[in-house]
Amino acid sequence: MALYSYKLANALASHGLDVSLFVDDQYELDHLPASFTKIRGLSSKNVSLSSKDYPIIRILKILIAHFRNWSKLFLHVKKDRPDIIHVQPQLYLMDWCSLALLKKKGFKIVITIHDVIPHKFFTRHFHRAELLLLQFMYNKADKLIVHSERNKRQLLDRFSQDESRVIVIPHGEYRLDGLGREITKIEARSMLDLDENDKVLLFFGFIRRVKGIDTLLRAFDSVAEALHDALLIIAGCCIQGESFSQYEALLRRMLHGDRVKVFLEYVKHKDVPAFFRATDIVILPYLKFSSQSGVLHLAQGFGKATIVTDVGGMPEVVEDYRTGLVVPPGDVEKLAKAILYLLINEEKRIEMGELAREVALKEFSWDAIARRTIDSVYSNLGIVSRDTACEFIAP
Repeated sequence: MALYSYKLANALASHGLDVSLFVDDQYELDHLPASFTKIRGLSSKNVSLSSKDYPIIRILKILIAHFRNWSKLFLHVKKDRPDIIHVQPQLYLMDWCSLALLKKKGFKIVITIHDVIPHKFFTRHFHRAELLLLQFMYNKADKLIVHSERNKRQLLDRFSQDESRVIVIPHGEYRLDGLGREITKIEARSMLDLDENDKVLLFFGFIRRVKGIDTLLRAFDSVAEALHDALLIIAGCCIQGESFSQYEALLRRMLHGDRVKVFLEYVKHKDVPAFFRATDIVILPYLKFSSQSGVLHLAQGFGKATIVTDVGGMPEVVEDYRTGLVVPPGDVEKLAKAILYLLINEEKRIEMGELAREVALKEFSWDAIARRTIDSVYSNLGIVSRDTACEFIAP
């Protein structure tokens, strides 16, 4: 979310809006140029979802920290009286109260719903109660933003909302040009201890059961049997009680498990380019998904061909056989065939990646995202002049 909020805030500011972004005391993108105002009113202490504390202790720590952060944000908002409060991800176990209070004070609220249905609920036994909290929060918003038409349908099917309040604005592209030191493919492979001639596949992002890593591993074993120079990288950390142990067991049973490199850790922003520069294909084998993928836009920003499953908003970004390949979720055989097709047809793979980047820069540019946000959302909430509008984003 840090990169998304940064890109959006800069783009909105370039259109004349006075934008303030609430950031925490360990803001990862602090070194990057910013056209917006940073308000250091948040703290990331005790909010790690990868904490090894008992679940109840972890949740209590998150709630306490979140309450403190919202209190600080509310004091700033009360003082500065922005025209719009634009909230990014929500912690619905706490945010329902904060949003209700802001709404009562007369503030205009916009919520970007990155995940229509949360990847994982905070409890095992109160899913319905948590869905009711989400419903309550969405009711408090003046406008709701989702990233694809499919996500909009998922939202309307699951939650009772007036369709006119739900606006589809795509996820912006994730180029990293100018945001850090450029790195070549050879340098990247050296950093990751990869052979220059390897055919490298990449799964990147948080480790969750619904992301189909087991499907990918089984498909890769078939691929590696046919192409012995194929290599798979899995990079990301487990969150919210997820475990990598089931995949470790599968790796031990695989014929070519030794051709899988695992980086089981959060990849810092400065290290992201190494993984994508070193990679030939980025694979997102998700089983269930009610969102749009930042990793997908990151891959396209690096000009990489992608293989995605037909879930969530991903098929609206990847045009099958033009900018990547789309396969059914959970289908090991078709995923393996798609991987082999792109690895064998190098020219086609490179062409897909280049076209994906070209389309991303045109259709998903942050300038276009900012204009759509202003014209389709903010202007409809009573902002007449872009020069006088003030907007807050809470990441």
